[in-house]
Amino acid sequence: MQTLLMLSPIFLVFLAAVYFIWAFKIRSQKLARQKEIIKAGDKGEYKVQSILSPLEKPNSRYKVYHNVKLGPDALHTNEYDSVVIGPNGIFHIETKNYGGERGGIIDVDSRGNWILHKKNGYSKLINNPAGQVDSHEYRLKGFLNRVVGVRNLPTQGIIVLSCDKISMRYNKKTNSDIPVLSRHELLNYIHNYNRGNLVLYPRTIKKICKNIEEMNRMAKAN
Repeated sequence: MQTLLMLSPIFLVFLAAVYFIWAFKIRSQKLARQKEIIKAGDKGEYKVQSILSPLEKPNSRYKVYHNVKLGPDALHTNEYDSVVIGPNGIFHIETKNYGGERGGIIDVDSRGNWILHKKNGYSKLINNPAGQVDSHEYRLKGFLNRVVGVRNLPTQGIIVLSCDKISMRYNKKTNSDIPVLSRHELLNYIHNYNRGNLVLYPRTIKKICKNIEEMNRMAKAN
């Protein structure tokens, strides 16, 4: 009995060591998965940035920003993957690299749930990015109204799927104001939005751009 009591602390230390090793391994695996997700997301954003590069030429009527923060004030902002300002509207783009390099199929059910089916047979429920785009729309309107001082400008949120091997499959077509596009459809959509009617004057575009740059200059300084 006395020997057992003497061994108990040693056994407890052993169990604690095993637990900490296990916990460290789980945490390391979780961090590795998070890094892979971020890496995949970055790849998707770079692909979309490349698609938008023609709009960034010196003679372009559009202005393009990537990874900017916008909101009604510096304390209430959202981060946007890409924002395009042009004569026919202001476009905020949410890039998703679902499926990675291999691709797959996204099923959308009648309730708007998204289920990703990967090529390897793995399926999982993913967040419908429409909610994220709605939040961006709300913050963008706040930015335009309070910071820029202009109202009722045409704004449009867009979900862009950067993977070329991903496809959408709708169980029941839902009415949505947010288009889901492949990256190769993006430029054509922007150019033809609102049938090409010019609604933003150059001075308005200049004013918007000046305030975007100022808000993000302040954000980086803080």
